[in-house]
Amino acid sequence: MFTPAPAVLLSVFLWGMSLTSVKAAGPRATCDELYRISTGDTCSTIYSWSGVTPSKLQSLNPGIQCNSLTPGQSICISSYTPVCTVDVTATGTSCVPIVTASNITIAEFYQLNDNVDSACDNLVVGSPYCVSTDQCFPGNTDAFCDQD
Repeated sequence: MFTPAPAVLLSVFLWGMSLTSVKAAGPRATCDELYRISTGDTCSTIYSWSGVTPSKLQSLNPGIQCNSLTPGQSICISSYTPVCTVDVTATGTSCVPIVTASNITIAEFYQLNDNVDSACDNLVVGSPYCVSTDQCFPGNTDAFCDQD
């Protein structure tokens, strides 16, 4: 009868854990430049002066109708994705304990974790989740960070 070595068992265990540990790819993109639509604007005319392709405009503004933009409407023409600087490991499937301990809102937690649903109830136990994109976060005792 074959008995696997302890190292083999550990490898299989760790491989199985990696299948259940799901780290968020990171914070969701945030719009950093808006443009107010003028009469006659289409995605193509916006592309001609901004360089933002119609497909990029549509990805930045889900549901936008490129040939019937509403004058006065604001649309996103540029975005950035912040980098997560602090992760917390989930001990349950709800984000409430994490947001409470991290002094952030559920909306902020949702924005910081692109694989969390809007109800914030689909966390994977043992997986890390982002709670800050800033080096100076609530509770940081680093002398560089002003806690006032």
